[in-house]
Amino acid sequence: MTAIARLVIATVVGCAGVWLLVAGLAQRRPSLVKVSMHLRRSVVVSSDDPRDQWACVGRRLSRHIHLPADSVADLRLVRRSIDAHLAYLVAAAIGGLVGPSLLLALGQALGLMSIGMFVPVAAAICGAVCGPLLVQNSMRSSAAEQRRDLRYQLSSYLDVVTMLLAGNVGNEGALRQAAQAGDGRLFVELRRRILVAETSNRSLVSALGQLGDDLDLVELQQVSASASLAASAGAPVAKSLAAKCATLRGALSAEQEADARVRTGKITVPLVGMSVLIMAAVIYPALNFSR
Repeated sequence: MTAIARLVIATVVGCAGVWLLVAGLAQRRPSLVKVSMHLRRSVVVSSDDPRDQWACVGRRLSRHIHLPADSVADLRLVRRSIDAHLAYLVAAAIGGLVGPSLLLALGQALGLMSIGMFVPVAAAICGAVCGPLLVQNSMRSSAAEQRRDLRYQLSSYLDVVTMLLAGNVGNEGALRQAAQAGDGRLFVELRRRILVAETSNRSLVSALGQLGDDLDLVELQQVSASASLAASAGAPVAKSLAAKCATLRGALSAEQEADARVRTGKITVPLVGMSVLIMAAVIYPALNFSR
């Protein structure tokens, strides 16, 4: 390589470096409003996601059908859009309407069964009604499980906050540091909301209240109200959070005991049936032998 070529390459590299330096220094810093709006942005679903295709189908229905507030909160918990849920309901209704009646008609055409028109029509109506109900109940049960898991995470979060407050950490510092203690959904959402609150120059207690409203988590709303009231009235926040943590832990223990009792009651009938079968298996040979 000649000296002229080396000089040209060095000049090009130097000019590119100077241009990058000037462009980086001349770039304007985004305003606080733009940064806050960027943090509050909604999650964008890729067009390759099959759920986005369902949302496209149900987008027209959402303009005419309005779901109740509790259903919207449950959908937010299971991370399903209203458009996709409406598309699922319609698909379940169509499947329940066509599926059973088509199977019965096919069986009748093949001569496997002999039924009239009343049974396929009744099966189609029942399927069209039961299909959306099954989808709705499945979503409700999934949301209940998510909410129960969030309550356990909230109990752990309050434990960490109480320990930090007992270690003479500030109120907002305790809320901020406790959000770094886990990797569950509640902790991830808390870290995000705390960052948004700090960027927007708002209190962290308001971020807790907003997250409780979005997730429809009553206990988190109560924690936010207790913390804000204690801060405004001058009461010790540590005692308020400790009392709330004890109350939440007692409620979770009571729910576990009730769930265990229900499961125990469900086992009773199979146990009685097994006992009857064992007794019949033991007694029947003895009766035959006596004859």
